[in-house]
Amino acid sequence: MQHRLRSSLAALLLLSLLVLPMAHAAADTEDFTVKDFSSDQTLTRQDKQGTLHILERIKVTFTDQNHGIYRAIPVTYKGHSLTLHINSVTSPTAAAANYTTSSSNGNKVLKIGSADRTVTGDQEYDIDYTVQNVIGFYSGYDELYWDVNGDQWPQSFTHVSVTLHTPDGLHYDARGTTCYAGSYHATGQNCTMTHTGNTFTSETTGELGANQTLTYVAAFRPGYFAKATLLDSLRDALPALLSTLLLPLLAFIYGLTLWLRRGRDAPGQGTIVPQYDAPDGLLPIELGDIMDFKVDNRDITATIISLAVRHYLKIIEKKDKKILGKDKLSYTLELVNTDYGQLSPHETVLLQACFSQQVVGEQFEIAKAKSSMYTTAQAMRTNVSKQLTAAGYFRADPLKSAGGLSVALVILVFVIFVGISSIHNFYLIAGAIVAAIILWLFVQAMPARTAKGVAAREHGLGLKLYLETAEKDRIEKMQAPDAAYTQRNEPVKTVELFEKLLPYAVVLGVETQWAKQFASIYAQPPDWYSGSSIGAFNAGYLAGSFGSSFNSAVGSSFTAPSSSSSSGFSGGGGFSGGGGGGGGGGGW
Repeated sequence: MQHRLRSSLAALLLLSLLVLPMAHAAADTEDFTVKDFSSDQTLTRQDKQGTLHILERIKVTFTDQNHGIYRAIPVTYKGHSLTLHINSVTSPTAAAANYTTSSSNGNKVLKIGSADRTVTGDQEYDIDYTVQNVIGFYSGYDELYWDVNGDQWPQSFTHVSVTLHTPDGLHYDARGTTCYAGSYHATGQNCTMTHTGNTFTSETTGELGANQTLTYVAAFRPGYFAKATLLDSLRDALPALLSTLLLPLLAFIYGLTLWLRRGRDAPGQGTIVPQYDAPDGLLPIELGDIMDFKVDNRDITATIISLAVRHYLKIIEKKDKKILGKDKLSYTLELVNTDYGQLSPHETVLLQACFSQQVVGEQFEIAKAKSSMYTTAQAMRTNVSKQLTAAGYFRADPLKSAGGLSVALVILVFVIFVGISSIHNFYLIAGAIVAAIILWLFVQAMPARTAKGVAAREHGLGLKLYLETAEKDRIEKMQAPDAAYTQRNEPVKTVELFEKLLPYAVVLGVETQWAKQFASIYAQPPDWYSGSSIGAFNAGYLAGSFGSSFNSAVGSSFTAPSSSSSSGFSGGGGFSGGGGGGGGGGGW
């Protein structure tokens, strides 16, 4: 026992000796001191709102093997862009001075150094950059209010100083200059200022701790600088505007070019007249695809009804009693005929998927097949689109017609995800998102019908017009001067006509209106349907059931399974840090 205890303690000690130095080394890259931070600044009227050319000399003492430093420089001030431009980054002490940039919390972050080299001890980094729009405009005076090193450093500063050179012709206001040093909102003037001619210098009188900065304020007489005009604002916003609009513009041009080339329907007649049957003898699911370029749940529901009407299966409605709430309807399909010789490929696919044994009397409970028929629905969609394209109704298969647009959309979505994680350019990412939306809209608009397809769609609209128009309204329309009802060979209302066109009414979304015209046509339920509400049965009940509860049940069975996306939990005066510039930094 004691031997095992000694072995465990030895192992724990060894592990501690291995892990603690590693943790210490990882933490030490931030454990250094900025010995001196000096900023040499030149104010000019290169930009009418003021331009600062800044050279920062940052002298640090690393206590460990560092790769370099971070320098975060704000890119906006008082709500407008500073048009920051990095001129150069060098190191008089020969430390690696190559850098990369990223954006974070309103700063451009310079990562200075090399991942392949480490440095220690005293090092210096010189950063040369230019900013614009630095002057604030107030009643009776203009102002330059600037944070020198910034209050976002986790390191302490032994000494911070700034020298500002102002141009000839710029006169100081009576308010003159002042400085502040300390944490954000500190009003203590732990700093000095000296003013000689066109130059003034400010420096700290003691050490600055982490998250403390030197700030200066200089007031000038108005007139030398000028407030930004609308044109100036537009010019300043132009880079961001171009970053935002470039990708959407390219996406729109590309999408429009492809759509104009192969995404438009052929010309049609333009006049819709009543029709009393389906175009070209098309099945309900085929007409549904021609109408809106997709096979949806209604089309599959209509296919099941059509198979029932043609006595290939029987629809059995059951009422599931509930103690609380309304009773729920459920549906079972029963196979009646196994001779599929006269059926279309997609109808055969449906029956074979529902009835695994393929024997008369076999039953399929729709509710128990939740989402399991999704692959069947996909196969039906593929078969129908491919068949109609081959028959000349579509210019290209609607499931594939987007072509290059879909590829471009996938690439753009990938760029968005990569951009969010690495580019950190809000305007570019926003533009990419807008461009993706534009491409997606063109993808939806790309399927196109041939002249044959347009004629079939117009015929389908004519059938819809007939199905949804009651006898009284139909007579009135026939008597109107611009009557669309020019045909007089309307079929006689029979049970056969109702059942024949009911699946098409479901596809076209007018099953309720169609059923109202046959309110009393059934003395009893048809042999292809067994309902739980026999006493209240009529054509309206049947159509209402098919349009709501039955369609919903079919949809739950033939729709892709959903995945969970929920969380695992439920659940006045000046002061230090109040100016432009500043920012922060750190080590790595």
